[in-house]
Amino acid sequence: MLRILLIFGFVGILTSTIYLALVFAATIRFRRRPKTLLAFTPPVSVLKPLQGAEPGLREYLEGFFQLDYSAKYPHIPVHILTSGEPPWPNAKCYSLNEMKAAACHDILVISDSDVRVTPGYLRAVVEPFRDEKTGVVTCLYRGVAAQGGFWAQLEGLGMSVEMTSGVLVAEMLEGMRFALQPRGPLRPCDRPLHREHQV
Repeated sequence: MLRILLIFGFVGILTSTIYLALVFAATIRFRRRPKTLLAFTPPVSVLKPLQGAEPGLREYLEGFFQLDYSAKYPHIPVHILTSGEPPWPNAKCYSLNEMKAAACHDILVISDSDVRVTPGYLRAVVEPFRDEKTGVVTCLYRGVAAQGGFWAQLEGLGMSVEMTSGVLVAEMLEGMRFALQPRGPLRPCDRPLHREHQV
């Protein structure tokens, strides 16, 4: 019995070490990607589904008014929509569908209510749309505990480290075949999407 446990332990250490090496290689590869000039600023519609007030909501919303983009606060046109009780099983999907119908621009940037962004966020995520074949752009994000103790901090750490390392390894091994939420832009279209980009 002890021998079997030792074999399992050795296999676990070996596979963990291999994965750790892949994470280091993927991280180095990601950090060495060439930086692009973020001069492409097409009109976009930012969709931010909300459900009630939550801790930090004001900060999260203000960040989107302080973006380094072609428009500056307070001249940014804002439309607040209320969708009421959703007829769909998923209230967020229903709200996004209603917002999409009211959107003024072709490129939609979807962001969950608890997402905090830096001033260069919008420029960075729309840059890949310079290529007309791009349909979806995704970006890594960092988990931060808005409130709470040890467990909330641990969850934020897991989102920041475990999820990010898995995404970087997957992108290195097979390219971006998926998009992450809680934030990211897309270009709705009737044709199949040709390309995804990671920011």
